[in-house]
Parts: sequence; structure tokens; C-alpha cells
Amino acid sequence: MPTRVVAGFLAADHLHVRLFHATEVLIDASWNDRGVCSAFWRYYVNYRSGAGVRLADGSLYALPPGAVHLIPAWVTIDLVNHREINHLYAHFDIVGLPGAIAREVFANPVSLPFDDCLSATSQAMRAALHVSGTHPRALFATKSAIDAAISALFAQMPAAHGERLAAAMRTDSPVAPALRFIDADPARALRVSALAGMCGLGEGQFTRVFHREVGQTPGQYILERRIAVAAQRLVLGDDPIETIAEQCGFADRFYFTRVFTRRMGTPPAAYRKAEPFPRGRPVPGPSERA
Repeated sequence: MPTRVVAGFLAADHLHVRLFHATEVLIDASWNDRGVCSAFWRYYVNYRSGAGVRLADGSLYALPPGAVHLIPAWVTIDLVNHREINHLYAHFDIVGLPGAIAREVFANPVSLPFDDCLSATSQAMRAALHVSGTHPRALFATKSAIDAAISALFAQMPAAHGERLAAAMRTDSPVAPALRFIDADPARALRVSALAGMCGLGEGQFTRVFHREVGQTPGQYILERRIAVAAQRLVLGDDPIETIAEQCGFADRFYFTRVFTRRMGTPPAAYRKAEPFPRGRPVPGPSERA
């Protein structure tokens, strides 16, 4: 069946935000951490100055109030703060955005000064989370805030980056069927020959086209998706590492530890311990907020 086009958008929309956690907390010096590298994106809004992140080159990137700050996945940072700040945040993933392309285009944090839309959506998110962080209202308000920020991010990027993203994320990409199949369950056994067949390509041609479109070989992409899912589960849940390794497609914990450490810079157990979740203390009531 052909894909139907509605108002310029493909009806078979495959791009969306997967939300992991969102809340508002009061952070202080205990928020500080070194060598933080996550497989998910971070949405930050601060209501007081003082917080920042230190980048790989040693420079300090401030996270002042009056803006949405986005920390892309895979960017290594140090968290820096020495005063109490009301801190609204969300951890999320952009489903359909290959990690290699994200690293190519989004190498550093990005700050988006408040306009009417970003201010309104962040305030709606904050209000909904305060009422009930588990209510559907809070889920949709948070996703709306993230969607508004991602839209603003895409709107301000250089044309070359926008074209690169559009090419990698389009639904009519010759390797789109393989990407969707991998992303649906990266842990299952995946043969390059089978993925190539889904795309109507020979194995050699498929590998070349996949690398051109995604920036990685099929094997590299599959391994990174498995590491990303494992990293998210380490932070978000309390399953044993052996279980996570097995359910994410790794032969055993030792192999998992080796490849995870090589990619994330720290072993799975240390990674889980270093990222308390959520980070910070509950905020005061609305009348007491900063």
C-alpha cells in the first residue's frame, strides 16, 4: 500500500519523543558530577542562575534562567552547581534519530532563549508535573514542551545540518525498513542479509547505502542501539546487570561490560551508581518556589 501524504507530512510518521522521566527538583552542590555521558537527551529549565556544565574542552557552559537548555545524547559533560536552584528537567530520546547523526550535528549543549511558546510550554509542563507527575496531563504537557524545544532547535540550525538530518530521518530512505526493524527490538538476532532483503538490496549494496545514510555500518548501529537501551535501563530500573545484558542482546555480562565501558567510558555498575535518579530534592510548594 502506498504511503499517504497529508498536508505535506507522511502519514506513516516514525519520529517521536520517548519520555523516560520528568520532574522539578531543588538542586545544590550534590548535583555536581563528572564525566556524565547519557544515551538520552536532557531538557533543563532553571529558575535561578548558578548552574552549568563543563564541556570536554574545559570550558564552562552556563545554564541561566529564561531559556530551555538541551543536552544531546552522547555528549560528555561535568555537572557544576554550588547554590540551591529550582530545576525542571526531562530525560528523553528522539526515536528515529540515529546516534551517529546526532553526534555529528549536536556535539554540544544548546540554549534556546524563551519566546512565548517555549515559556508557555515549560510553565504548562511545570504546573502539570506539580499536580501529578503520573497523570496523562503531565505526560502530554511534558512532551509538548520537549516538542516545542526540538522544533525551535531544528529551526535555528545551519542549513547543512538541517539537510543532513532530513536525509537521515526521512521515511523514504532506502534503509528505512531496516532502521525501523532494528529500533523496534535491537536485542533480537539480526542478520545483515535479512536486513538487506527488507530493503530490496544486495548485502554489499545495503551495507554501503546504510553507512552513507546513517554514518555507521549496520553492525555498529545495532551495537550502539543495544548499548543505548542498556544504559537507559541501568539508570531507570533496578534489574540485575546480567539480566540487562541478556535482554539487550549481549552474550554475557563480561562481553557487555567490555563493550559498554569502551563506548560509555565507565563500566555498567559504575555508570548506574554515578547517575542517581532523580537527582535533587523535592521542590517546595508553589508559593515558596524560586
